[in-house]
Amino acid sequence: MNIKAVLIDIDNTLLDFDKSAFIAMNETAKKHNVTFPEGYFDVFLRINDKLWKDLECGIIVKQDIYNTRWNMIFKKLGICADGKAFEEDFRKEMRTTAVPVDGAEDILKYLSEKYPIYTASNASKAQQKQRLEKTGLMKYITEMFTSEDIGFQKPAKEFFYFCIREMYPLHAEDVVMIGDSVDADIIGAKNFGIKSIWFDYNKNNFSNIDFTDYRITNLLEIKNIL
Repeated sequence: MNIKAVLIDIDNTLLDFDKSAFIAMNETAKKHNVTFPEGYFDVFLRINDKLWKDLECGIIVKQDIYNTRWNMIFKKLGICADGKAFEEDFRKEMRTTAVPVDGAEDILKYLSEKYPIYTASNASKAQQKQRLEKTGLMKYITEMFTSEDIGFQKPAKEFFYFCIREMYPLHAEDVVMIGDSVDADIIGAKNFGIKSIWFDYNKNNFSNIDFTDYRITNLLEIKNIL
């Protein structure tokens, strides 16, 4: 693949959001004297994923997630607690909780010796920067692009337009996007003419993966492509 720069997602691509969230929500639960029932993390993932999907589709804005996420989770779990207060402390915990995806530092070191690396995320810039710094990954990053700075969420074309504009004199065809989200990362990038490597974090058994140039299930497989 003939490329000159890398765009890469953060959550569940470089940093393991699921593992980080599990730690953060349990630490927050201790502060709020909340006891989770069996199956609570699956409930969190379903509701959280649905909210972020709605955000990507433009149905809600990010503040809607913060205002409703934990109240929705508590309602589903039958827990009586202050969801907004829990949300605030949960996000504080997330800023200091960071678990790298297996192979993340190895592949960033490898890529950084060949290309400038730009992150592309819909999450908070301050949170993501702090988490990347905590894991020692920030030193490999040339620049961070976030939806809060751009004003548009992935997969909007405006998001990727901003990224490519900031990479000038590079063009879309000079860049590859690496990420776990089919819609936000891969299809979003492809719709803008950017090559893509889908990191199949959840190891989905899709029969058709025409939406991406490459599929990997381990970050180190990128060495066979770039």
